[in-house]
Amino acid sequence: APTMSQQPTRRPGRVFRFLLAVPALRLVVADEPAKAKNEPLTAVVAVHRPADLSGNYPGYFATFSHWPLPKGDLVMRAPPDNLGCEEYPASVVPKPGILNQPAPPFVAVVDRGVCTFVQKARMAQKAGAVGVIVVSNDETVQIMGAANDTAEADQVGVFVIGVGKTLGGRFRNASLDADTKGSEPPAMSITPYASSLLNISELFLICLATLLVALGAFFSTADVKVGNQPGSFSTALAPPEEEVLEVDSWLAVGFCAVGSGFLVFLFFCMHYMIYVIIFCFCVGGASCIAQFGAICINHFAPSMRNRHVDIPMFGPVMHAELIAAVPALAIVITWVTLRNTPYGWLFQDIIGAGFLCWLQRTLRLPNIKVACLLLSVMFFFDIFWVFISPLFFHESVMVRVATGGGTGESVPMLLRIPTIGDPFGGDRLLGFGDIALPGLLVSCLRRHDLLSRRSIRRGYFLPSLIGYFVGLNVTIAALCIMRMGQPALLYLVPGTLGTTLVIAACRGEVHLLWDGIPAKDESSVEEDSADDYPSETQGIKGAP
Repeated sequence: APTMSQQPTRRPGRVFRFLLAVPALRLVVADEPAKAKNEPLTAVVAVHRPADLSGNYPGYFATFSHWPLPKGDLVMRAPPDNLGCEEYPASVVPKPGILNQPAPPFVAVVDRGVCTFVQKARMAQKAGAVGVIVVSNDETVQIMGAANDTAEADQVGVFVIGVGKTLGGRFRNASLDADTKGSEPPAMSITPYASSLLNISELFLICLATLLVALGAFFSTADVKVGNQPGSFSTALAPPEEEVLEVDSWLAVGFCAVGSGFLVFLFFCMHYMIYVIIFCFCVGGASCIAQFGAICINHFAPSMRNRHVDIPMFGPVMHAELIAAVPALAIVITWVTLRNTPYGWLFQDIIGAGFLCWLQRTLRLPNIKVACLLLSVMFFFDIFWVFISPLFFHESVMVRVATGGGTGESVPMLLRIPTIGDPFGGDRLLGFGDIALPGLLVSCLRRHDLLSRRSIRRGYFLPSLIGYFVGLNVTIAALCIMRMGQPALLYLVPGTLGTTLVIAACRGEVHLLWDGIPAKDESSVEEDSADDYPSETQGIKGAP
């Protein structure tokens, strides 16, 4: 069977793939949604009625809020004095139900301003309310304190929480609409927010990322066994030499320079560029999935290889490519339709997996010298744009870009796993760069192991993959403890590159890895047949 280099398959150009990869160079590990989650101060406001308002929303307890919290359903009432600084009229208090059922407990919804928070709470308490929702002047919610009303604060017997302007406005409007229409007032319940440091979603995210790194490494090194296993699936997956882009020192530094400039550009122009990024993600993702599909079709149905059809503006296109394009387009269109719903994550991850595996398949590090340069500059790139950039831009450039910059959209160059068991929902996120960059190193090490004729237990591939897995665990732990976006390469570079260099130093092989020279260690091959490996004359840079 012919190798892939002999098949007239159309593939995306290397320059296009490089440019598409630039926005994905480094996106921070983050925790969506961007709602503050300070457990001692955060409340879960669960709205049950009306249907268009139902859901869980964050509220923030005042320092003088009364405990314990009332149980069961509470109704929201908005007093005529929207500030809640005057006595409430009797019309605010809910009426008893039929058959003299007791009136449901109510919560007053008032705006911030004029009087103190304690006075608002005291007025609501005097009217018989069990709690007060104070609506902020903007979307920033400050934790309310008693200020100089410490003595009166001790007499507050209701809970007091603050919410953002938009959410509070919806609460107030729902209450006023119910009064106007004579319908049932909005109903809610309140509980303190409690989250564990670890969530099973993080485990799924870590395992998925590690699997993609390993899978990309196998795709990247499929060409190493091409000459010895003609007709195998590995042969079909092997990238032709003309498709491989070898990363040199200049390109490694260029990743950092171009990535920095692009981040700043997106920081200021995200409202204009977000849909360009989404379009590039769709085109690149569909192309990668279609190419993988065409490879599989050509391998399992060899009769499809030489069948072409002429398409205007595209020229001859293989039948296998047309067939593979159907599911690829279906996945992309489905993602575009569902991207802002709770169901879009699966299709985004499928597109991302195809893109990442194709990237590792076609980008190649020749040796550890270039890997050290690339990962070192990206290590400091990560730290600067996450932790230091707020000193110059008043917020983290990386976090703002990764979360869409207030556009209502999210940058799609992320793996998404929905949070399980969190009342606020949201996603756990991991940027493509946190997979692709360490993945290039892991791929390089697997190539070195194969060319050195070493089993997986005696090589560098498995320790580096374990180091990646451990580094991701440390990253997630730091995210959970610090409650802020983390530069994942801060932990992944020591876990992968650091582990590799330590093992190489112990074996006395740093110079071999540094120059990309296979190790001559015949005794290390225990169970693998020598026929499965290429000859020793093939260096890491070359393919058979």
